[in-house]
Amino acid sequence: MKEKESYSGILPYEDVFSVSGTVISNPVLNSSRRYYSFRLDLERVEGEIARASVSSDAKGTLNCLIKSEIVEAIYPGKLYSGYGNGILVETGEKLVLYGRSGGGFFICSRAEQLQLPLTAAGTLNHFRALCRLQFKRLMYGWKDAGGFILALLSGSREYTDRKLSDDFRKAGLSHILALSGMHLSFFSTLSAGLFSKISGKKFSSWIQLFGILGFVWFAGLSPSLLRALLCSLIMMLCKSVFSLNADNFIILCSVFLIHCLVAPWDMFSAAFLLSYGALAGILLLSDVLDSKLGAMVPHSISSSLSASVSAQAATSPICLLFFRTLTPVGIPASLVVSPVVNLFMTLSVFSISICLLMPFLSPVFCFIMNLIYKIISFLVGMFSCIPPVVF
Repeated sequence: MKEKESYSGILPYEDVFSVSGTVISNPVLNSSRRYYSFRLDLERVEGEIARASVSSDAKGTLNCLIKSEIVEAIYPGKLYSGYGNGILVETGEKLVLYGRSGGGFFICSRAEQLQLPLTAAGTLNHFRALCRLQFKRLMYGWKDAGGFILALLSGSREYTDRKLSDDFRKAGLSHILALSGMHLSFFSTLSAGLFSKISGKKFSSWIQLFGILGFVWFAGLSPSLLRALLCSLIMMLCKSVFSLNADNFIILCSVFLIHCLVAPWDMFSAAFLLSYGALAGILLLSDVLDSKLGAMVPHSISSSLSASVSAQAATSPICLLFFRTLTPVGIPASLVVSPVVNLFMTLSVFSISICLLMPFLSPVFCFIMNLIYKIISFLVGMFSCIPPVVF
């Protein structure tokens, strides 16, 4: 969906050189690392008509590109001269962007921060932006492991080693780096495990709900994470309020329709299609495969293997359409790497909590997390050496 298709204003879009509005998505670093992309909810535009500057109100959403130097000017270890003190490009922040349209984006070469309104929503959004910034500053001191933790817990990949990201893609493990149901399930289980003994089973569902919402609030809504959130909310609603054990595939179909209504722009992304395709494949095929494999291997292995094969089979047409490649090595790779990554995530949450209380222990946990990171990097690199099937 190109930005001019959702732009609504009296100024011709081609004549606009300045836009202002509210950021409505997390900034995402593109593959060249030269720009960040995000979506802007328009409020005003400024342009030139007959050599005169004209400003007016505007509506709609724009896909924007902003130079990485502007965004990263306030990030640790990425300070650039000539860009002032930098700006906060996070969901809820108000910005003025100066640039031009091109290639389906508004390409920004200069930006200014606007003061947020003194409302509860504005204050909460700004607090979230500051929390994400402080988290980047904390993880920067943990070197490569810190960059990997940032990717797993906040979706920010500024400090993720480029070779590791490429190895995850080549090994068919990109879903591990993409915030999705795996991460949501992790925080749901973690919240229930930490607080269920205090609150009791009666309130365990509410504890899980707060854990899920807290993570989504901090990490932001990617297409796969929004899908996982909607599925979790509907499942909790059916179980806790109506005492129903709803069919998971029916829930997925319902969530698909809701997702298309609340975030129609997601439908054009590969992440959207891969997320729904993978889960649909697991729900429709994994039980059948598990029953066949269960007679040959232990259930713990057969269940994971059947889920991986099912997801791979369902998403293969999408991978062929978008990338012209298949990565069957992702099936065994998931079985080996996913448990280690789950261990890494668990230890990272524990380590961060301890270091916030006792900062002098940070070097110790930094060493431990980097050791596990090297194990993950080795495993992923090993599987990435197996070439994909190219069509």
